[in-house]
Amino acid sequence: MAKGRILVIDSDPFFRKLYQDTLEPEGYYLRAAARGAEAMECLRAEDFDLVITDPEVEAVNGVEITEAVKRFNPDQELLVVTGRQEVGKAVEAMKRGVSEYLLKPINPEEFLLVVNKALFRQSLRVEHKKLVDENIEYLSILSYYQKCLAFLKVHDIDRLGDLILDTLMDLLRAEGGVLWLPGYGGQQYRVRCRRGLVKLAAGEEAFNPTGAERKVMLSGQATLIGQGAAMWVPLLSGLEPVALVRIEAPAGREAFNRRDLKVAGMVAEFAASTLHNVLLYRNLEQSSLRVPRGEAYKMAFFRDHVEKELHKARRYGRNLSFVKLVVENYAELNSHFLDRELEAAMGRLIETVNTALRDADIMAQASPNEFYILLPETDYWGSLVTQKRIRKALRGKLTLCDLKRSYPIRVYLRAGSVPGDGSTFEDLGRAAERRLERLKESLFHRENMEDAPFWPVVARLLGAPADYSFDGEKLQVSSRLAAYEDPQRGRFFRMPAKRLEEIMRSFCRELVESHRVRGIIYRGCDDFERVKQSLRFTEALEKSATSLFLLGGKRRVTWDYQRIVPIFIPDEYFGKISFVLYLNEDYAYALFARRRGDELVGFHTSDFYFVENMITKLQEQYQLQAQI
Repeated sequence: MAKGRILVIDSDPFFRKLYQDTLEPEGYYLRAAARGAEAMECLRAEDFDLVITDPEVEAVNGVEITEAVKRFNPDQELLVVTGRQEVGKAVEAMKRGVSEYLLKPINPEEFLLVVNKALFRQSLRVEHKKLVDENIEYLSILSYYQKCLAFLKVHDIDRLGDLILDTLMDLLRAEGGVLWLPGYGGQQYRVRCRRGLVKLAAGEEAFNPTGAERKVMLSGQATLIGQGAAMWVPLLSGLEPVALVRIEAPAGREAFNRRDLKVAGMVAEFAASTLHNVLLYRNLEQSSLRVPRGEAYKMAFFRDHVEKELHKARRYGRNLSFVKLVVENYAELNSHFLDRELEAAMGRLIETVNTALRDADIMAQASPNEFYILLPETDYWGSLVTQKRIRKALRGKLTLCDLKRSYPIRVYLRAGSVPGDGSTFEDLGRAAERRLERLKESLFHRENMEDAPFWPVVARLLGAPADYSFDGEKLQVSSRLAAYEDPQRGRFFRMPAKRLEEIMRSFCRELVESHRVRGIIYRGCDDFERVKQSLRFTEALEKSATSLFLLGGKRRVTWDYQRIVPIFIPDEYFGKISFVLYLNEDYAYALFARRRGDELVGFHTSDFYFVENMITKLQEQYQLQAQI
């Protein structure tokens, strides 16, 4: 092994040969360069303990060779050997960081002594720097692990996820982080926690990792992405992916560096082990609290979990809902089937419902025919979307058969939400129960409209011209249509055609006054521009949380609105029948009418469940969600 690595820079071949003959027999590794540019190439390619140069060597890009070497590596040990006996030059060289200064011609013994002295000084400096770096690194690692010890004190998965992100963001000086947990057998990942200025692209709430992303996760190594503007930090326990973290937005710099990768790796090892134990504990706790042979929890665990979520909702101003699901004809089914057959059917129902839920949602069984579903951070509007998803998942799967006939399993769902319905378990339960009672009385169930498409239901409601008679200003309907009426929620009417625009303006005024209430309006029309001109408060509507969709029209048009959207549908029904469907978190309204001269004759109702399901039928028939 060489005693030291030396680079010689001298334009005179004689001195290059002299250095070689003097140093190599002493066991030094030697590289020689005749020009400044050649010397800089050597420095970029290799590390040297000592550089010996003549200051008269040609400059590098206008910079003297000694200054160029020091700019490249300020800690480089530098020996100048020159034939010019000028005190000023020596002083200037020393100011620039030159360690030793010799004059030509050189005495070999004196030269070797100076070289050994310079290399000894360099070895001391390197050793000192190494010890300092090791001490700093040790203290840094100790500091990191002391921060990570806080992970062991947290047993709630959400709090632990937040703490992991906060710790990584603190140590990496980053401004955003997001953590995904695996679901569906590890094939899909869902967001569990997010902190700071994190940005999620469309589809990242729940995503299937690409082959490259899965390779990164299984490697267990932190990896830079986006030219270092973000990094993946996989949390691996053994060979099992526990979670996936993305840290982004480094503060005060453009990109993360190699040191950041090392720090992220240390924290990830600790975080993965802690998170793995918390997940094991949660799975053990949940499995011991599930009903036998089912995927629903017992009510003791459910109520305890709801109370924790209610505390978070009250403290942090979050939304929360839970859905009550009732098998309405359970007693009838129980009289026709064996216990094991009915129990298996309920198990299939629970399994199907769980496929429509998020990882954070949980389902509990209160009695053989009653279930509760907790929806954290979900308002009432969001609970309606979840109920729609559950009904869609259950469609066609709710049937029991014996040797004679098939029996449908009739399922009703309604929800209570925080803060609108109260802030306790009892408040939410009473709200869901009230809505269930109203649902059972709904026209939608009463007249068995579940399986009929949108327009046939409208045709049943409006009947034929013969079903209407007029006695002066009074409207009379046939007994068949009269069965649809409800003194409090639904009536047939006749009114001037222009009053429909007045009704729409009233809706617009209400939306402006209650601009934070989320809702949706579908209006059937034959002329988009005419309806647009009749609207009021269009600018204010753009700032509300309710969207107005105009359906039908004569041709496709485009407007510069986000909340008022025309959707062209070439279907003659939209020109023949006027309708309005309005649904928000608290109220519902539907109007269907045919034109009779200058009048409209039809039916309107505030039956919430009827309106909700008619909107669903309309969306599915014309695939409105995809168009929107």
